[in-house]
Amino acid sequence: MPWTKKTFSQNAAPCAICHEIVAKGTQGWTDASQPRGKRVRCLNCGPGDVVATENQASPRADPVAGTSALRQDKRYRGDANLKGAQGEYLMGGYLAEELSPSSRVLTDRRVPGDSEANIDHVVIAASGVWIVDSKKWSGEIRYRSPSFPSTDPKRYLTVGGVDRTSSIAKIYRLVIPVATLIDDRSVPVKPAMAFIESAWGVREGLHFRRGKGPYNHEGVLLAGGHRIIAAINEPGPLSSDRVDELWRLLDAKMPPR
Repeated sequence: MPWTKKTFSQNAAPCAICHEIVAKGTQGWTDASQPRGKRVRCLNCGPGDVVATENQASPRADPVAGTSALRQDKRYRGDANLKGAQGEYLMGGYLAEELSPSSRVLTDRRVPGDSEANIDHVVIAASGVWIVDSKKWSGEIRYRSPSFPSTDPKRYLTVGGVDRTSSIAKIYRLVIPVATLIDDRSVPVKPAMAFIESAWGVREGLHFRRGKGPYNHEGVLLAGGHRIIAAINEPGPLSSDRVDELWRLLDAKMPPR
């Protein structure tokens, strides 16, 4: 049985995609042949096999990357906010030029449940949903273990000689709300910290090549912006239809900041 648009005249039901309630007396989509709990979708999400119509919400126009950081700069005036805006803007340009055409980007989006925090770039690709935090930090960036003779196996991120390792864990404040919103363990949600036009220190090793990554620190990919995009463009488990479905879901639930 194909998906059919109808008015729910008797009972309300949750959307199988975004879990919003399709209220009694409002329109939605239904397909009785789907598994129980998957038979209803709201107008915004729509059935995956139906071409978008005027009844389905189209993804909104993204703001220019760095817009919210620039607003913060106007309010507080400081190098940190301006550098943040610059880094986000440059990363937005890299994504526009280098990202696979089948991928989708949401820029400068609010974190679900947090009125203050924002995500620089949410990228939906075959490889998964990527939460990209852009950094344009001053000072030499190094990712390495402590100096000899320390036996500490942990590696540390330093910028200009200052330990910034704790900044990596903070990205999970962005990742976990998005993963909760998607509510599908088959969809990889991948955090990445992209360093934009940064000065990298040498990598530990025999040949001392410049150490621009990529590195994986507790599940977070650390690298320059171009290498992050190369990782995003790798093949993965999501079909083009699923990419577009997730794009519409996240666009509806995460408005621009």
